[in-house]
Amino acid sequence: MSIEIWMGEQQSGTCTIDIRPGFQHSSMTFTYLDDWLADSRSFAISPDLPLQRGPHTPASHRTTFRAFDDAAPDQWGRALVDAELRRQAKATGRRFNAPTEIDRLLAVDDQTRQGALRFRQDGTFLAAGSQSAGVQDLPMLAEAAQRFIDTGVVDEAVRRLVGVGSSPGGAQPKAWVREDDGSLHLAKFPRTSDTRDVSAWELTAIRLQHKAGIRVQPSRIIPLGPSSSIFVTRRFDREAYRRIPYMSFRSAFALEPLEHPDYATLATRVAAISASPSEDAAELFSRAAFGAMANNIDDHMRNHGLLHMGNGWRLAPSFDVNPERFGHSDTPLTSEDDPAQKDIRLLVEQCGTFRLTAPEAIERIRRVAQAIAGWRVEAVNAGVEPDALEAMATAFEGESMRHAQAMVDGSWKPGAASTWVGPHRRGGRRIEGHYRRQG
Repeated sequence: MSIEIWMGEQQSGTCTIDIRPGFQHSSMTFTYLDDWLADSRSFAISPDLPLQRGPHTPASHRTTFRAFDDAAPDQWGRALVDAELRRQAKATGRRFNAPTEIDRLLAVDDQTRQGALRFRQDGTFLAAGSQSAGVQDLPMLAEAAQRFIDTGVVDEAVRRLVGVGSSPGGAQPKAWVREDDGSLHLAKFPRTSDTRDVSAWELTAIRLQHKAGIRVQPSRIIPLGPSSSIFVTRRFDREAYRRIPYMSFRSAFALEPLEHPDYATLATRVAAISASPSEDAAELFSRAAFGAMANNIDDHMRNHGLLHMGNGWRLAPSFDVNPERFGHSDTPLTSEDDPAQKDIRLLVEQCGTFRLTAPEAIERIRRVAQAIAGWRVEAVNAGVEPDALEAMATAFEGESMRHAQAMVDGSWKPGAASTWVGPHRRGGRRIEGHYRRQG
């Protein structure tokens, strides 16, 4: 099977799908068009597809290329796609065969697929969807999402959800919807298992980040009932109907699912490919500090990304930041950091990696701390019930905030006394020996 690979409105290459010798499942072979290679504005559409003539094949343990993962369904979308393919097989009397990763990739609706990658066969973009939804449809879609979670049945409403909800990543039920002005938004639905208004808390995090000078997208919530709402945020990979190329950190830096580089390392990698390295590295510093001070535990490499803005890759706006009372992310701040006990002072110690001076780094810490200090007011303004505030205090008023205050008031200076912590293991992971700052 041969498929054209497009980047937005321009074809970048062709892809054949067949079974390679020694493999059980189909795999892709990609070749750039000469026109794409000759265009000075062109770029490698995936880190494992360098701008070179001739056929390219994925790594031996993969069937698709890395950046294609970001255009494919994740946990929630996979469940929808698999259920719909199973329904189609039953309706036509065909035997259902478990879909491959390529099947799922090509089943996502072309109109809502994340990023700018597109797949065309015989003049038609795959998958040519007939479903669309607007903001006014969200209550109906939320009910359909919960019904699918409860029963797994694909009824007429769920079939509509398949068309608009199969491409968003993550496990939480989601859908793409259009506003009256045509702009595309991501909607996240609550689940009956939620013990609090998750959407209102995510909106709180968005607004606090904005106050801290971190780039975010316009967002809001749509109330559904007591302590239940839908989180709606504008997509950053669209400008009107123009598609903007996107890659997650996992794809851009060829990371495996359980690989969690520290923020200092990520800043170096982002700066190496960014069209504005100093700005993006410094922005990543602020995001790392915010995540530590708001206890964002949903901090993995698919929740960070890059957009190709014409002159090169730039850090995408911050997204999927969810404060939690307990737990921690697996992403360290620096190579010396222990993720279970994050120490934002280490960020300042390595501020040069983020292309900042120590005073600039402390000023960013101050701005983040000042924003987070108003979390109670911002949460109520975002729709959180006042009696739900105290239960979340540990997320915003932990050790990181105390360290930040010490930096701001001058009672801590880089290079302050520290103790040596020898190499050890935590949660099955080796922690290298490092200095732990005192106080």
